[in-house]
Amino acid sequence: MTRAAVRVLAPSEAIHAVKEAYIGYTVRAAGRLEPEALTTAFEAVCRAYPQLSARVEFGEHGVALTESDIRPVVRFADGDLDRPLAGLDVDQSRSLSALNVVRDGDEASVCLAIQHSIADAHHATAILSTLWSCYTDVVEGVPLDVPRHPYPRSLEDLLAERGIHASTPAAPGGPAAPAAPPASRPDPVVRHVVQHRLTEAETTALAELGHREKVTINGLVSGAILLAEAEIRDMPLTDLVYRYSVNLRTRLRPPVGATEGTNVLGGVGFKVTGGLAHDAVAIGRAIGEQLRAGLADGSVQRSILDMFARPAAAKPWDPSLALTVVSIMNWGVAPPMRTPDGLRLTNLHSASRMRETIALGGYVMSSFGGRVGIDLGWPEGDPSLPDRLGCLRERLTRLTRDL
Repeated sequence: MTRAAVRVLAPSEAIHAVKEAYIGYTVRAAGRLEPEALTTAFEAVCRAYPQLSARVEFGEHGVALTESDIRPVVRFADGDLDRPLAGLDVDQSRSLSALNVVRDGDEASVCLAIQHSIADAHHATAILSTLWSCYTDVVEGVPLDVPRHPYPRSLEDLLAERGIHASTPAAPGGPAAPAAPPASRPDPVVRHVVQHRLTEAETTALAELGHREKVTINGLVSGAILLAEAEIRDMPLTDLVYRYSVNLRTRLRPPVGATEGTNVLGGVGFKVTGGLAHDAVAIGRAIGEQLRAGLADGSVQRSILDMFARPAAAKPWDPSLALTVVSIMNWGVAPPMRTPDGLRLTNLHSASRMRETIALGGYVMSSFGGRVGIDLGWPEGDPSLPDRLGCLRERLTRLTRDL
């Protein structure tokens, strides 16, 4: 079959191809899981969302999204449920998605792995919801009727269509088309996360605190994370740089559907100032105030455009700065996921696999089944994880205790 190029990836997409970054969107299932029905459902989803069956190809003009004649892998194996990417071999030159199912008795981790160039978390969890809906229909004998969607568009195209451009035009010499990965590359870094999940009561208490103090749950969790990281790193809180993503879909006019764009995100940096109280409520409130101001003046919407508008020479990477950065991705509230009788989905968490020369850790926050979960995504075997998890748990307990 002749492979046709769909389009060249924009800078906000191509950066993830250089890292060969796959993100795993993992649900824990309890009960009867039928492999043939799940395979049929995944095949239907891949037909409905053609980017899942595509591949990327490096060339002189950049990284191209290209049609592929190789079906995405569906794999079933017994193993450790906390290692949802174990045994999965992904290759972006062949396919940009895979489904890896790790089973242990009546439980399973079902991991939808998607190359980050074609989908962010809001996009991927919408597809995950469709997968479970299709699975339920197959099990219940309902004919599948999933409409085919067009290939998603880049952030750059969606913003340009709405009259949003970088603050300054791209300078000569940047952004350049990314070079193909060298023959000698670092081994993939796999992050099987450790998750701290709040109970329903703790999640309710956190929401009530936020309502009373006019701070979002994201702000409160962010404040707790920053305090924990300052303690674990034994650094002044004011030395840390907090970086987080913002889903722009509902912030744009007209709004963007979940799967209409690939990575429809803004990036924000925040630092605790010297005059700010060192407690999670005050920090969370300051984060929210800065975000609202950035959305109002458009700097959040332009943030990724502005980053790529600068030539590479203007933004050298100093590895020592990595010691001060604390990052979080907020997946938001997971969309509904249907299941047939006899099967329950009990949790959602992340995993990742990418080639990196500097392997850093970071957080992912999500809400599933009325409970907030915070993933600690550090490279496997990182010795700091137990203390980091304990410190974060203590900071969050202080927020929800006696409320």
